[in-house]
Amino acid sequence: MSGETVYIVDQITAKPGMGRAFLDTYMQRYAPNANQRGMTMEHTWVAPPVWLDDGSNTLFFVWTVKGGAKGVWGSLIEGRRGNALDEWWWKEAAAMIVNRERFFLSNPSDIASLTNV
Repeated sequence: MSGETVYIVDQITAKPGMGRAFLDTYMQRYAPNANQRGMTMEHTWVAPPVWLDDGSNTLFFVWTVKGGAKGVWGSLIEGRRGNALDEWWWKEAAAMIVNRERFFLSNPSDIASLTNV
């Protein structure tokens, strides 16, 4: 397994007044499963830095996965094998969010070896 680190950033905008509830359920339902699949939580950020009752908070979850492309693909494939996670994401979580994006990032020095798969 290669030593490169891939960063996964989930940027999720909660429905108005749902920021704190989404954070709680993400940490209870998604995070433990992600850890078991080899993802390590590095940061959790909330913008703006106050819970909004009448507006939307955007949450940023920064994960790392060791092992380059192989580590990332292994983690993602393993996450698609369990119905409990799918049920949480598509039913419970989807009801609390407006928008979600996922970004995969790396250090520039790792790009050459990450693309040599």
